[in-house]
Amino acid sequence: MGRTNTRVYRFDPIDGDTRVVENVPAYEGGYTAMGAQYRGDDKEPLLFAVSGNRLITIDVEAGTVSDAVVEGLPDGLKWYDGDMDNDGKKLLVASAPDAPSYTIDVVARTATAGNPPGPGRWDDFAPHPKDGRLISVEGDNGDLLHVDPRKSPMKTVLKAGVFPPAEASVSRGSRKSYSATFFDSAGHFYAVDSAGNVNHLDLSGSTVPDRAERIGAGKIPVDGLEVVNGAGRITPMPIPPSYDEIGVTKKAVGSWQSYDPQGQVYSVELTVTAVSKAAGEGKDTRRFRISFDLRTAPGSKVVASGVDVTHEDGKVYLYSQTDQLLEAGSSRPVAVQIMVPGDPAKLPHEYPLDGLRATRLA
Repeated sequence: MGRTNTRVYRFDPIDGDTRVVENVPAYEGGYTAMGAQYRGDDKEPLLFAVSGNRLITIDVEAGTVSDAVVEGLPDGLKWYDGDMDNDGKKLLVASAPDAPSYTIDVVARTATAGNPPGPGRWDDFAPHPKDGRLISVEGDNGDLLHVDPRKSPMKTVLKAGVFPPAEASVSRGSRKSYSATFFDSAGHFYAVDSAGNVNHLDLSGSTVPDRAERIGAGKIPVDGLEVVNGAGRITPMPIPPSYDEIGVTKKAVGSWQSYDPQGQVYSVELTVTAVSKAAGEGKDTRRFRISFDLRTAPGSKVVASGVDVTHEDGKVYLYSQTDQLLEAGSSRPVAVQIMVPGDPAKLPHEYPLDGLRATRLA
C-alpha cells in the first residue's frame, strides 16, 4: 500500500481484513510490479518488486526488505505491472505504453528488454493457473485483457466492459486502475482497484462471463491509502465474502486449564451491534459473521452458541445459522469457548482475539 514508504499488507478475501505485515519495514522510495516466488506450503512466498532500476526483495518471514541494482534495467521509469514466471526465477515488469517491458532474472539481477505493453491504465496482471495466460483489467472502461509478452504491443482485449470502471483512492495522485489482481487455484479471477473495491470473475471454464461481480458490499479497509500492487494466489473461498463491517466487542468471562489435551480454555462473550462501522449509522442485520485469528497452536478449537463455526487458514469464522432480524442499533451476545493446547503456564491469561471483526451478510 502507498506510493512511497510502501508497506506490505495481507488481504483476506472472505471478510476483507487487510492488515499491515508489522514485521516488514516500509520502503521509503516505494515499489510496484510485484511477484511472488513460492517456497513450499509451510513457508511464506518471497516477494519481488521494482523501484527505478532496483530489484526489491521482501522476505515476509524474516521481516526484511533489501534492494540491488539490476543490470540492464533503466532508471527513472514508473513501473506498473509485474508477476513471476512459473519457476519463480524471472519477474516480468512493464512501464509506459510505448516503453519496452523487461524480464528480470532475480538471481543474476539482469534485465532483458521485451515488447511494449500497449496503451491504457492497467496496473497489474496475474497468470491463469490452468494455462499461464496473463490476465489484466483496463481501469478506464473495465475491459478484460490478455497480456502476451510475445506480441507487440502485449495487450489484447478479451472482452469489453466486463468490470466497472476503476475508482481512485483519496490519496494524492492515485490512479483509477485495477492495481492488484489474483487468481485462485480453480481459475476464479479477483481484481482490486486503487480504492479497494474487490471484483470477482469466474474464468474457470472455457467461456468468459459478460459481467464481473463486485463482492464484499464495501471497500477493503486501508485508511485511504492507495492499493498499488498485489502478488500471490488466493485460497478458494468456502464462505461467501462480505466487507460490510458492523460493530463487535469482546468481554473475557473466564479461563481454566484443560487436561485432555493439556491446555487452556478461554470463555468470552462477543457482542454484535447492528451499526455500520464505516458510517456509524444503524443498519438492520438479518445475518452476520464474526472472525478472528486462531494461530496460537495446532489443534486449537472454537465452539460457540447459536452460530456455525468454520476454521480456515489460521482464522475462525462464526456465522449466524438462520435469518434473525437484529434491528438497526440493537445488539446480540454470542458465547464462545476457545480451546488452546499447550503448557498453561506459558499461555496468555486472556486470549487476545487479534483481528476481531464482524460483517453483515444480509
